[in-house]
Amino acid sequence: MASQGGRIRCAILTQEPIYLRVGLGLVIEDFDSSAGCHLPFSYVQFMTELMAPKPYPRQPNFAPPRLTPLRKPISQSTIGIFTSAGVQLRDGVPLKETNDLSYRLIDRSTPYSELTVAHQTPVRSWALDDLNVAFPRDRLIELEAEDVIGRLAPRAVSMVGSIAKFSELLKTTVPAIKKEFETQGVDLVFLFPF
Repeated sequence: MASQGGRIRCAILTQEPIYLRVGLGLVIEDFDSSAGCHLPFSYVQFMTELMAPKPYPRQPNFAPPRLTPLRKPISQSTIGIFTSAGVQLRDGVPLKETNDLSYRLIDRSTPYSELTVAHQTPVRSWALDDLNVAFPRDRLIELEAEDVIGRLAPRAVSMVGSIAKFSELLKTTVPAIKKEFETQGVDLVFLFPF
């Protein structure tokens, strides 16, 4: 997986199979099976095969989210970034490998050279090769410059995705993250699960 100037060369990982979706000026392309890109892509299936013979942990079954219509066009909206790759400052307090309900705020002006990926998932190598795979801040800044989005929020939210404390996550962490985005005037959050 690699991103180049607003073009993504493979699928974004999700826990459910995904299908080609193009939006916000991003083009998903190059699904050459010899390059290892297949659609639909199932993260759970991928991790099950990768971790064999150890079983991949059972995933929770949440009700579908309530969709909220945008109040204004994307070209006038403030966009927030949420990543579960555990992107953090290299010299910051390290995120724990699993069940860490804390999060880090990443300023949009922080150079990528000062960031690292804390999530220890086997697929982290893609993010280590190109941080835009898990934290596409630079691509969104380009879209901001092209007036495709109104503006990118000043700070992104990042945490490690290996969490099994679902009740605590939903009751404590999610409302705190929601408040972080509200204080920045975010209209729409792009989620980058990892």
